[in-house]
Amino acid sequence: MDWKDWQRVLKWRALEEGDADGVLVNAERRREATAHTRAGLASEEITGDVLEERSESFLDKRAEWLEREAVGWRGDLIHVLDLLRVPQGRWSWALVGWALALLTGYWFTDLGQAGEFNLLALPLVGLLAWNAVVIVLGVLCELLPVSSATSRGGWMAEFLAHGISRIGKASKAVETGVAETVRARYEELAWPLAWRRLQMRLRMWLHVAAALLAIGGATALYARGWSHEYRAVWESTLLEEQNAAAFFETLFKPASKVLRVPVPLEQIRGMHRTSGKVENPAPALAWIHLYAGTLLVLIVVPRLLLAGLGALRCGRTNAQLARALNWGGYLRSLLRAVEGGSERIQVLVHAIEPTPAHREVWDRGVRERFGGMARAEYLRIPAGEEDEFAASWQPVCANLVILFNMATTPEAEVQRRLVSDVRQRLLTKHAEPEIVVLLDGTSLAGRWSAEKIAGREQLWSQMVEGLASEVIVAVRKESARAKPSVA
Repeated sequence: MDWKDWQRVLKWRALEEGDADGVLVNAERRREATAHTRAGLASEEITGDVLEERSESFLDKRAEWLEREAVGWRGDLIHVLDLLRVPQGRWSWALVGWALALLTGYWFTDLGQAGEFNLLALPLVGLLAWNAVVIVLGVLCELLPVSSATSRGGWMAEFLAHGISRIGKASKAVETGVAETVRARYEELAWPLAWRRLQMRLRMWLHVAAALLAIGGATALYARGWSHEYRAVWESTLLEEQNAAAFFETLFKPASKVLRVPVPLEQIRGMHRTSGKVENPAPALAWIHLYAGTLLVLIVVPRLLLAGLGALRCGRTNAQLARALNWGGYLRSLLRAVEGGSERIQVLVHAIEPTPAHREVWDRGVRERFGGMARAEYLRIPAGEEDEFAASWQPVCANLVILFNMATTPEAEVQRRLVSDVRQRLLTKHAEPEIVVLLDGTSLAGRWSAEKIAGREQLWSQMVEGLASEVIVAVRKESARAKPSVA
């Protein structure tokens, strides 16, 4: 997938995770999208959190299907999707920068006064030294392994992207509720990738700009030499004729080999200007060829190669980081919503009077665990009658959900004993029973912090350790991201 595809997939993931209650897109439409695009992919095949090729293809097709079907949907959904943007550079910036680099290279390259082409007065050596350092650093940077996606990608990328995000947010009203939750989730998923991509694109643009700076300098040599006759000379306080010949031979040797233009070292003696006089200035054309060829061979070609390598690595790096965004839970949730037949899942409800609002949240937790087509059957256990219930209860299937109020502090004499007694009853009918503890937190939304909920979840997990296969938390949040979470 390219960057646009990843953005589309991350938009729909953020929307579905931030809108767990189906305010913007209902569960039926989500199941329809999965059923149309999964191509036989099953939740049992999702073994880790990193995307595999088949899972990636499924998510791409599913996001494309949803985007296509979203045309004509409710206006608030389209509005939320329009809010999901990432900071990114613009080609107009690159074009302006490249034009300035080309003009700067042309302007800085002056052949000299009075028709003289002074070889040592041109900034060639400085350009080569600077570019040698940058090219070595660029190669090392491209060879470094990919680090965490949470990196902001350098101060320049952060500065530019921060400016883009401020401009974008200043033009929009402050969002609340589901829209803000979805946008926050999208920024959590996609922005680190966008920062990294912007950093890498800036490096590519700067490599191209450096190449154009050198091209501008080479162009200036030929443009000015077209309408004026220049003679090549050199003068120096530090170099004598023998040293100058060795220096020019070394400097222009790469271009001489590539262009097959010999370095006219025999002209060095006559080209030497000393005491304000030049014995025999040489025709400048051969030296112009060597100068321009050196720019081409030692600056333009390496810089463009680095830009191409950066472009190739940018796509691969972003894809690698995107595939590592903990996709396992999200994928399994999507696939389980369309799996299963008419299985009966018995849910034992401890000391809670279920209401339709409660059951909506509980059903979602059961479907995400056992499949979207599973049918939950609720059976209430009155408080204080746990022992009598366990003694008379008859299991109907190997899979069982025991539902407790999350706000209750679990006790070994009550909750753990109930789970243990029920498990013993299950073992009389099924050799390998599976018990899932579902914690109802519908009454905690807005009252408990995420840290407090996580702490209580851990406490319950410790209390039923060795008896239940997993603990699921079901919470409804009207104005914040919420979904059943698996511990």
